[in-house]
Amino acid sequence: MNKQWLRHQANQLIQQIGREFHPQHGMRYLLVIVRDPYAQRFNWFLNVQHPHQNQRSHPIGVVPTLDLPTLEAVQYLVRRRYQFTVVYRNFNQLRWPTTGQLISRSRR
Repeated sequence: MNKQWLRHQANQLIQQIGREFHPQHGMRYLLVIVRDPYAQRFNWFLNVQHPHQNQRSHPIGVVPTLDLPTLEAVQYLVRRRYQFTVVYRNFNQLRWPTTGQLISRSRR
């Protein structure tokens, strides 16, 4: 993928996060990236939990590919702006291309 397309994808996600991110004392934010092999894409969500309330999940965007180097590059750009904890779903036994580390451990 070209760098301009990667930046465009990351900027769209960053803008959508900015619309949902309202920092307040005691609030918890969590990025969730879900690998969707059927639709051939990565779905991104921002989970927000207010104190003493249930967690809410806001869809923030889609990266329309299952290419791991692309996801790694887009995620790097988004995390430069927002340093939220990231949870990866449906990445069983997949490894990051640059480091070879497991992306996520499967829950048993």
